[in-house]
Amino acid sequence: MSAPYIIYGMDASYFTQKALSLLSYKEIPTDFRKKSIAIRAEVEQKSGTHMMPVMVTPQDEWMWDTTPIAFELDKRFPKSATLPPAPLARIIARILEDFFDEWTTRAAIFFRWSSPEDIAHSGDSLARDAVGIPQDTPLDATGEKLVRQARDMIETWARKTIEKLDAHNNAHGEIIGEYSRLMTLLDQHFAASDFLLGSKPCLADFALQGALTAHFLFDPTPRKLTEKIAPAVVAYQQRMKAAKASRLGEDWPMMTTVPETLAPVLQHIAMGFHAYLAGNQKALKAGRAMVDVDLGYGPRTIIARPYTEKTRIETAKDFHSLSPKDQKIVSEALSPLGVMEAYLLPA
Repeated sequence: MSAPYIIYGMDASYFTQKALSLLSYKEIPTDFRKKSIAIRAEVEQKSGTHMMPVMVTPQDEWMWDTTPIAFELDKRFPKSATLPPAPLARIIARILEDFFDEWTTRAAIFFRWSSPEDIAHSGDSLARDAVGIPQDTPLDATGEKLVRQARDMIETWARKTIEKLDAHNNAHGEIIGEYSRLMTLLDQHFAASDFLLGSKPCLADFALQGALTAHFLFDPTPRKLTEKIAPAVVAYQQRMKAAKASRLGEDWPMMTTVPETLAPVLQHIAMGFHAYLAGNQKALKAGRAMVDVDLGYGPRTIIARPYTEKTRIETAKDFHSLSPKDQKIVSEALSPLGVMEAYLLPA
């Protein structure tokens, strides 16, 4: 058996679960280690980041950022590649991954830190991983104190992030409304399709699976909501857990049109996330720290995010690398849905 890839992260971590799902699908031996306080300094010193997850290859290469990790694993394990060869499917996969990586995190952090039930459930899970206490271990008085202190520190960080994303309780109706629409649209799609682009997972499926596993089907409030309005999404998450590349050998179709049930999902992305993308590009260009945007519920002020602009540019580069013929196919399919305009903005 080959040496495993090591993942440092936490159970209730969005991007940790994305990476674990990807490695599981590719059937790569994996050693998942909790990024506890005891090893945090060493992991961050060697990786050069405080972000999660961190992946260590059998060659002792330290990597972070799940999208570059996915591309690198595709190079090393091409038989289980996660980007479709067809230009339209490839660009759709990139657009969907951008959305699940960069936008649904707003709803995720809102749900997790908005109610006492969610804070207690998921905050304690993160705190246990932070202090190195297994999830199913009963707590004595000392353990309870350690977990409570760690949870308080994590919640302090979360409150700052909520402020930056304008994900306060006064955005309750907006965030729940947008999330409910997304889950309803995905439910319709997964009732007709096993995965986002057909019969096997693409890059974006792992981003969505990370969100579902670590947040939306883990935290009590979004779990109850999702189970009620989107049972096909719950079934999809179970398919993703079981998915293995060796059993799903059939390739993606050579897509030239957008699947009927996926088109409304892309329109939803254009109306919300891409409105932010356009505002983010303008704010960063002008040197502004905040983005003024109206997502249909009135004006919001959300922090400008250079990394989100970076992912927009990378997807745009992928589109511009296509032949003129393929660019025409992609544009004719996606422009009517509103999801090309944001990627045609200048860097």
